[in-house]
Amino acid sequence: MRGDGWVVLVTARLLRYVLRATSPRRAGLAWWDLGELALMALGFLLYFVVRGAVVDRAGVAMAHAREIVRLQGALGLWVEPQIQTWVLLFDPLVRAMNFVYFWFDFPLIVGIGLVLFWRRRSHYTLLRDALLISGAIALVLYWTFPVAPPRYLAEWGFIDTMERYSQFSYQAQSVRGFVNPFAAVPSLHVGWAALL
Repeated sequence: MRGDGWVVLVTARLLRYVLRATSPRRAGLAWWDLGELALMALGFLLYFVVRGAVVDRAGVAMAHAREIVRLQGALGLWVEPQIQTWVLLFDPLVRAMNFVYFWFDFPLIVGIGLVLFWRRRSHYTLLRDALLISGAIALVLYWTFPVAPPRYLAEWGFIDTMERYSQFSYQAQSVRGFVNPFAAVPSLHVGWAALL
């Protein structure tokens, strides 16, 4: 397939597999369960809408990011540029990491959540609560202490690998309304991946 068409095909096949493996008929889906799924969908939608609504504080977010960099330096924890320099030596690794970061973060959360919902309800409940609580805390922090991501700090040696190595970006018009570019701390990409 040309371009990213194969991504759609793989995603569709993965979704078909997940839906078959987690068939509601097999799991005895009840109206209560549909309400639970609607609650989670509403929670995610609310999270993304609120997160995307607080993007007008670029100056404050950049200042906070620089404060964090200076604090890391003072504590001897300033290692990100060295790690990125090392990773950039491996072009296939950079491209793979960008692909996973862009295409699989949210779909994996949803997919694993669905599997747990129908197969391991007690695990699902723990995951649901952790996602809702951490998401709520993150929204408060994004609003009160916005932080620009490292890719905006070129003066510190950071390179935006999504922009340099990929044809996709969170700045694309199709997702702009749901993305807050100044929601770097806490990183729910990392936090929610760790929960899974």
